[in-house]
Amino acid sequence: MSTIFYCKLGLLVFWGSWFLIAFCTNLCECFERLRIVPRVWPFASGNFRGVAQALKTYSSSRWLPWLVFCGVLCSQLLVVCLYWWAVISSGSAGSLNWTAINAACISGLGLWAAFMLADEILKQYDVEHSHVLFFIAQLVTFVSFYVLPS
Repeated sequence: MSTIFYCKLGLLVFWGSWFLIAFCTNLCECFERLRIVPRVWPFASGNFRGVAQALKTYSSSRWLPWLVFCGVLCSQLLVVCLYWWAVISSGSAGSLNWTAINAACISGLGLWAAFMLADEILKQYDVEHSHVLFFIAQLVTFVSFYVLPS
């Protein structure tokens, strides 16, 4: 197995780990809101407050932030599972599982694209910048899988 294989596998591990941590901090945010953990839980993301505040722009009902945040959590969990499927299946086969890589990368890019659209709709220009940067970083990673030699 070549060094470039391990580099690509490392990129998959990085993104799988990043999305897992983001999912866990958002899940802790839900637990904090539901009072399952203390109100000042240090691992909670604080993202629920941002979602709820952004949705106030349109005078939304109280359940809408929960629905949106649960949608984000489910989407993040899907991306986590797809990245780790790509890592495990590629690592165990000793070669890249292109189906799994494509599914993981495209789902991650789709999540960032959805965040960017929501940022525009909700006029959240401060956070949109970071979503754009993550989208670009993930797109560069995806393209590098195809551009770098196998």
